[in-house]
Amino acid sequence: MSEENTTLIFEKIGIAIAFSPRLEAIIAEASKMQNGFHANLIFIHIGQKNIEDEKTLKELLSKYDLLNNSKLIWQEGEPVESILQICEEENIDLLVAGALEKESLIKYFMGSIARKLSRRVKCSMLMLTEPSIESIPLHHIVVEGSDNPKTETTIAKAIEIAKAFNVKNVDIIQETDLNKAALIRSDEFRENEMAQHKERLIEEEDKKLEYILSCNDCSDLKINTERIEGKPGYVITKYAREIKADLLVLNSPDRKLNLIDRVFPNDIEFALADLPCNLLLVNVPEE
Repeated sequence: MSEENTTLIFEKIGIAIAFSPRLEAIIAEASKMQNGFHANLIFIHIGQKNIEDEKTLKELLSKYDLLNNSKLIWQEGEPVESILQICEEENIDLLVAGALEKESLIKYFMGSIARKLSRRVKCSMLMLTEPSIESIPLHHIVVEGSDNPKTETTIAKAIEIAKAFNVKNVDIIQETDLNKAALIRSDEFRENEMAQHKERLIEEEDKKLEYILSCNDCSDLKINTERIEGKPGYVITKYAREIKADLLVLNSPDRKLNLIDRVFPNDIEFALADLPCNLLLVNVPEE
C-alpha cells in the first residue's frame, strides 16, 4: 500500500471490533488504513470488560503500533444503538466492521450487526469480507455511477482511495433500469415518445458522469466506464464478483423513501445479501 501524502479522505475512522478469530486481522486492516488515509483511529468494543480480553486487545494494538496511537472506547449496551451513538458523539466519518460474504437465510432476515449498522449509520461505512493480517495490494475498484445526487461524492472518494492505495483500475458502472424509468414517466409520454425519452435520459447521465470525472484529478488511473442494463444493485454486484474486484463502492442507502423506492427494493440490498468483496457505502452528510 502506498503511504504517499494525500488529502484526508476520512479524518476519523471508527473500527467496530469483537473478540472473534478475525480480531487481529481487523486490527491489521485498521493499521493499513491509518497509514493510507492518515486518519485518527477509534476502536469500538461493545461488551463487558474483563482482564483477559483487555490484555489480549492491548497486546494486539501494541503489536501494530496502535496502543498509543489510537483511541479505545469500551462500553456495555446494545451493540447497534451503542455504536451509532458513539459514531455521532465522536464525529466519525467512516465506520469499519467485519461482515460475512454470505450469511444463511435466517441470519440475513434477522440481520447481522454489520448489516443493521449499514442501513442506519449516518457516516460512510466499510464492510470487510476477508480482513487480512498480510498486506495484500488492491488492484481493482468498482464504483457506482448512477444518476444520484450522492454519486459525485462517491466517485470522488473512490478515486482518492485508488490514488492513496496505488490502485490502477477503477470501473465506473452506470446501471440502467429502463423498466423503472418507464414506470416513473409512463404517464407523461406517449408510447412513440418513450424511446426518445430513454435516449435523452442516457445522454444526460453520460454528460453528468463526464462532468464528475472532469472535476477530479484521476492522475494515472485507468478509468473504465460501462453502462449495463438491469436491476440496479444486482447488476453492479454481479459485475464486481465476475471481475474479482477488491472493493465495491456504492452510494449509502436513502433514508427517506418515495413511492417508487417502496415498489423497487433498495439497490444495496443485493450487495448486502451476498457481498462480492469489501463494500464501501459512501454517505453524503445532510446539510
